[in-house]
Amino acid sequence: MPAAEQPGDPFRFQPEPAPPPGNPALNWGLRIAALVAIAVISGLVWSYVSGDDDSSDTATPTTQQTRPKTEGVYQFEPYKDVPTPRTDTDCAAHAYSRTKTFLAQPGICTKVVQAVFTTRVQDRTVLVGVGVLHMSGADKAAELRTLTDQDGTGNVSDLVREGVVSVPPLKSLSNGLGYAAQQNQAVVVIVEADFAPVNGKSTTTKADEPTLDSICDDALRLVEEIDTGA
Repeated sequence: MPAAEQPGDPFRFQPEPAPPPGNPALNWGLRIAALVAIAVISGLVWSYVSGDDDSSDTATPTTQQTRPKTEGVYQFEPYKDVPTPRTDTDCAAHAYSRTKTFLAQPGICTKVVQAVFTTRVQDRTVLVGVGVLHMSGADKAAELRTLTDQDGTGNVSDLVREGVVSVPPLKSLSNGLGYAAQQNQAVVVIVEADFAPVNGKSTTTKADEPTLDSICDDALRLVEEIDTGA
């Protein structure tokens, strides 16, 4: 038994008792539990993130996603009476004047696609006829383009001229001043446009030509929607 301290003796610091030894099994158990908790949380986060990606990949594509419309200046919609393009291998049967004679040559044209669209500009409805011709080669396509660019040489018939679309008093879209054409290798795209009649009367004037030409230029891109082989 230690002797009692006497007055005047120097003060002695007593060391703190050492902590009791820890339980190694308990320490490892806590560490394992913490790692498991982290793994569970990480798994939940990954499941949430990857779940969003999977839903976008497996979603059923809409028509617009499957065949997106090309972007441009004007908004075109298929004419109500002709919701789908018309296709024929007899190109000459869908042309007139010198253009018809040219297309009647054997083997010169393999397919013609015709469609009609509408668009709105300045609160007026515009009828837009699009014709796509698949020629036997780029040289013949160039000849056709040169021919139709001239006045008085005929053209590919629009569906108003053929009577498929009835919009009295218009007998065709070729008198509407609007015109554009382009050649892509062996394919020629021809567009004509006219303002739709109002109360049975034509409202197109010479002053409308720049607007109609602009619409036709923009409508050349519609070939990507109506003819997948172009």
